[in-house]
Amino acid sequence: MPTRHTFVRACLALAVLVGTTSATVGTGSAGPIEDKRAQAAHIAAQLDAGAAQVTQLSKQAGRAKDQLGSTEAALAQANAAAGAADAHLHQTQTRLADQAIDAYVHGGSAGLLSALTSGTGSDLPVRKQYASLAAGQDQQAIDDMRAAREDLAARRTSLRRIAGVRATALSQLDKRTAALTQAQNGEKALLGEVQGELATLVAADQARRDAEAAARAKAAALAAAAVKRPAATPISFTGWPSMPPGWQPLGGTFACIRQMESSDNYSEPGGGAYQFLDSTWHSLGQPGTASDAPPWVQDAMAVALQQRSGWGQWTTAPLCGR
Repeated sequence: MPTRHTFVRACLALAVLVGTTSATVGTGSAGPIEDKRAQAAHIAAQLDAGAAQVTQLSKQAGRAKDQLGSTEAALAQANAAAGAADAHLHQTQTRLADQAIDAYVHGGSAGLLSALTSGTGSDLPVRKQYASLAAGQDQQAIDDMRAAREDLAARRTSLRRIAGVRATALSQLDKRTAALTQAQNGEKALLGEVQGELATLVAADQARRDAEAAARAKAAALAAAAVKRPAATPISFTGWPSMPPGWQPLGGTFACIRQMESSDNYSEPGGGAYQFLDSTWHSLGQPGTASDAPPWVQDAMAVALQQRSGWGQWTTAPLCGR
């Protein structure tokens, strides 16, 4: 068995190690990591929302282009119709002038033609009457064509206005889409930076945890060796070591296990506060049964067992979050 002072030193070392590790795990870099993850998630959500807006704007721009194309096609048709109406009106006016000249020079229609052919040379009033009659025959058609041409001109003006409004709306949609796309590119770059920073934090946190685990394993091995190592001269068991200065029962998961196993009773029959099997207790280098040992010894052996074999040694560990 180890000397009393060696055992006390091992117990104190384990108690300090467990307390330090618990404080470190509770206040480590989990905060910055979670903050960075939340920032990355927020940026990703903004990117998703921006993508939905870009899709919506693209659909609106497509509809606006279709409407603008339809308007421009209608405007082209109106321009063609107006051109045709102008040409027809010009032809009619030309024909009217030709008819008037022909009537005046050569005479025309049945009643007036007879008067003109039997005239004595003083038939100028009759020729003027025929010219007026010929002109009246096409005047209604000319008036109708002028009205149609005015309607076409009004339609062209309206179509030009609509085309201008739609072209402006399409330009605004294109500008909004370009601005949103540019903003998304910036957010993508920021997300890449945040993800890189998150990876660095996670790697650093994992390295810290690995170092702490290695330190705990080394301390546990040293403590177990101090407990198990026989003295140079075999001595018989002379009693448990006295309580280390400032000793306090283990907290956290160990306190939960004690409560579940023995209602936090270090004198509980069958294995003390942690309900050690005698075989397990003896494998830790301890004599007798665990319920006979002082609380600080039971705490030290609970830590040594957990470091050696893990939380699976207690069936109540899952109920305590392990």
